[in-house]
Amino acid sequence: MATATVPVQAPARTGWIISGSTDVLWFTVGGAAAAYIFWALWRFAHVPLILLVAIWAIAFDETHGYATISRTYLDAEERRRRGRWLWGSLAFFFAIGPILILLRLGDWLELATELWGYYHIFKQHYGFMMMYKKKNRDFAPQDMKLDKLFFTAAFYYPFLTYPLHDKEAAALLPFPIPARAGVFFENTLLLALIIIALAYLTRQWSKWRQGLPLNWPKQLLFVAAIPVNFLLFRSAMPLLGVYAAATIFHNVQYHRLVWFYNQNKYAQPAEKARRFGLATLLNARWLTYVACAAAYAIIFDVIPRFVLKGDVGMMDVGTRNQLIFSFFAAPGLLHYWIDGHIWKVRSDADLPATLAATRSLSA
Repeated sequence: MATATVPVQAPARTGWIISGSTDVLWFTVGGAAAAYIFWALWRFAHVPLILLVAIWAIAFDETHGYATISRTYLDAEERRRRGRWLWGSLAFFFAIGPILILLRLGDWLELATELWGYYHIFKQHYGFMMMYKKKNRDFAPQDMKLDKLFFTAAFYYPFLTYPLHDKEAAALLPFPIPARAGVFFENTLLLALIIIALAYLTRQWSKWRQGLPLNWPKQLLFVAAIPVNFLLFRSAMPLLGVYAAATIFHNVQYHRLVWFYNQNKYAQPAEKARRFGLATLLNARWLTYVACAAAYAIIFDVIPRFVLKGDVGMMDVGTRNQLIFSFFAAPGLLHYWIDGHIWKVRSDADLPATLAATRSLSA
């Protein structure tokens, strides 16, 4: 008797952005580990926070700002396409800080920077989530809505309630929060988070029971990115340390993503890469890239530490210090603005090919 042959469908391959080991090391577990190590060095090894913050600022944060500059202002093709917008953005962000200081609105500038900075970190994680959804064909309408809702709620809950647990954070707000209002606000957010988290977990359980893929790279990103914020925003670490530790995860992700982009775009045969101008010369090899990033960090972080007198930053009431600080802080604001636009595949037809992605990746 003939035996019927039933075709067995091979399991779908897990979709990573670069590779499994690289993504885990840089985009998920490794990035979170950098934040945990930063916190542990302060909490258990008692390394001075000013030293940790200086290392973070110079080695991680300012250099990741250069990564944005290197693929925009130094790229001849980008200047041709976006030149007016790039130079207009540069002029605006170098001018807005001193103007606000002279108008005695420095506190608002600092608050806006903190809020925008955290949103910037959230959007990068959100972008990685969307890339993993694209790579793993995770497009069920129910999952699209629930993933976005769960990640937003879980990522923002510890941040939005941070001023209720930290006097330094509360001092940044333009108005005091009454105790009863604070308790109501926090409990309402917590209840909403619990409901959303239960809905998310129920959906994953249902998918597992049905034999549907769970998109493990996305789940690993959630496990890496969400808990670290709950630790940092309840750790009693000074505000500057919390900001640095939360951002270092973002820095690690960004450096690897930009280097992946650089290798795909600039490390081409000379006749193809020449059209990008200075960006090819500086970004095609890791040694020149690192050297330029270090020089950028020295200009915008090391030098200000010698120029500024007294306390560094907005906490010093001296107008001179605030003006200098706002000038050297401008690249950070410029980075938030430019970075929020240059990774959108809908507005850049070449980006999908460079990142080996597709147009439906954007969100």
